[in-house]
Amino acid sequence: MSLSSIRAPKDAATAHSTRRYRRIFAAAISALFGKGISLVVSVITVPLTLHYLGAESYGLWITISSTVTMFFVLDLGIASTLTNLISDAYAADDKRQAAVYFATAFWVIGAVVALLALMGWIAWPHIDWASLFHLHGSDVSRETSEAVAAAFVVFLLALPTSLATRVLGGYQELHAANLFASGGSLLSLAAVLLVIHFRGDLPVLVASYAGSSMIANAACLIWICWIRKPWIKPWPSHVDSKVIGKIFHSGIQFFLIQVAGLAVFNSDNLIIAHYLSPAQVTPYSVTWRFVTYLSAIQSLIIPSLWPAFAESWSRGNIAWIRLAYKRLRWTTVGVLSVASLIFLSFGGSIIRLWAGAAAVPSPWLLRLMCLWMIICAVTVNQSCLMGATNRVKKQAIASFLSAVVNLALSILWVRSMGPVGVLLATIVTYLVFVVFVQTLEVRSILRTQPRPTLS
Repeated sequence: MSLSSIRAPKDAATAHSTRRYRRIFAAAISALFGKGISLVVSVITVPLTLHYLGAESYGLWITISSTVTMFFVLDLGIASTLTNLISDAYAADDKRQAAVYFATAFWVIGAVVALLALMGWIAWPHIDWASLFHLHGSDVSRETSEAVAAAFVVFLLALPTSLATRVLGGYQELHAANLFASGGSLLSLAAVLLVIHFRGDLPVLVASYAGSSMIANAACLIWICWIRKPWIKPWPSHVDSKVIGKIFHSGIQFFLIQVAGLAVFNSDNLIIAHYLSPAQVTPYSVTWRFVTYLSAIQSLIIPSLWPAFAESWSRGNIAWIRLAYKRLRWTTVGVLSVASLIFLSFGGSIIRLWAGAAAVPSPWLLRLMCLWMIICAVTVNQSCLMGATNRVKKQAIASFLSAVVNLALSILWVRSMGPVGVLLATIVTYLVFVVFVQTLEVRSILRTQPRPTLS
């Protein structure tokens, strides 16, 4: 075997590694820019909308938003699967296969949207909004129904347009998606200011704010299909029945994980509003949002690391995955150490100055939120690696069990402990069902023997 034949695969692997890190860096910088804009928008809109709506209506708005967001699980894991499929096509430099994957996913999502729209139209008149959201008065109930309807329509339009980010993610070009997301954030701020200026009601505020992100995703999708990657237009003729089966086989596992995510990230506000009151959602949701600000650096890296892991896994480059995951883990530890110290020391005071006295959480809610921030960050890193390598079967089972127990404990403990009980249920179930299983699976992935690297 000649020296040049040995050097060629190594040189190719080095080139892929360099390109991967370059794209991760570009995505992280653009995400930093985008998240910075999103953070500024959020910092401005939270006190604006809280003072405009009042604690109860603000809590109702947050509850409606998080409740409708729960419906995104009904994409049946197709979006997550598409990222891996596009990454595989990118690793093989196969544009035609990428077009088949995208078109199939797009039209399957379209069929799901049509079915959901029909179900919503049939069920809407029979839903008791006053009971669901613990409301009093027919006017409030009617306004709530209209607000939920507005959010639901935006959600239906957002499902197919959100695939734009998945396509760019698979090609490791998330920097472009982040720029469109920045535009969506600015548009949402303009929408809020206009609604407040013209004294718009809650349904108008919900539609305007939520619709801004959907419009940004739609613009991104048009840009991809007509300018950036015209070969990937989702023509119906590109739909492949065999790919449909492949999408659902992988998607059902992501679907179970997403169902578990609902119990963690979206059901808390609804449970608090239903069993206590919408007003008590406000300090819980504001504190949760503050935690996401402190751990924002992780959200800058993870979206670009997923497709990079997926492409590297397809090429058999396990060494790169080990090194990148090690760096991710230590970065997370360093950031969380500083964030936890800031949160425990100044969290309550900052929230009081930022959003007002109605949003200040109890000391125990602050402490438990800090613990949850650490647990969540660790499991997000693990989920990224497992999702990119399609090793999510055990995670799906564990996450689904966690979701069921979490909902039961949240309903039980919210009555005796208030909002703290809801968060405690999340922490306990994640530690028992998720952290242990994911840790073992990640260890198994990192110990996988390297395969021959694709050139």
